[in-house]
Amino acid sequence: MRKNLNLRSLRMYHKGRFFIYDVNGFNMASESFSWYLHKYLLEQDVTNISGKFYRPCAGDVVLDIGAGLGEETCIYADLVSPKGAVYAVEANPMVYEVLQEVIKLNNFTNVHLFNIAISEQQELVRIDDAPDTYLASSLNNVKKGTIYEVQGLPLHEFCSFYNIHQIDLLKVNIEGAERYLATAFERPELDIRHVAISCHNFRFTKEGNEFFRTKALVSDYLKRNGYAIISQCTGTDYIDDWVYGTKMR
Repeated sequence: MRKNLNLRSLRMYHKGRFFIYDVNGFNMASESFSWYLHKYLLEQDVTNISGKFYRPCAGDVVLDIGAGLGEETCIYADLVSPKGAVYAVEANPMVYEVLQEVIKLNNFTNVHLFNIAISEQQELVRIDDAPDTYLASSLNNVKKGTIYEVQGLPLHEFCSFYNIHQIDLLKVNIEGAERYLATAFERPELDIRHVAISCHNFRFTKEGNEFFRTKALVSDYLKRNGYAIISQCTGTDYIDDWVYGTKMR
């Protein structure tokens, strides 16, 4: 496949920390110089991880919390087509800037972007920039480096404010803050049909920070609210910590 790739443009952001590649007309961002990157790899990640047990389709509404650089957001936008919508939430302001540019370059009119944090209550929250990799940025690991203050909102308040009532897929990857989502599933006005939530017990194992031990908490609040849940057993810790759920009707 690589010999058929056409790198049409390369953009660099924040002094070489982030890159956006236009490969065969599709723009993708990365935190490293990764010329191997192309759309098929992003599609495979969605197929194997966040979309493993529910793959969005035309007309769906996807809520992507912890959208990062848009790696999954861009694939969701294609899958739901102009008939659907993707609501992409990213707390880290520096990462959010790149996400905005990716969506703009791809001309996705069905993607709605929000630079906020999903948190326990409505308040300003602090998030670290995690200089080794943006993927490690957390609301509860603020120790050194650049610290941002961003608006925090509970998930149910975010959905109410933006008039979101039906979510076909809720994808979450927010480094421990998934523990704050429980009350959203108790709201009768919110119809969340499928979930794919990245839990972070693997970070607890490595770092000893209790904030990241969330798999049992997430499993419990999903089951308590009528979801059939499942996880993978791949042998890769960060993949096997994902919890998937489907609302039983």
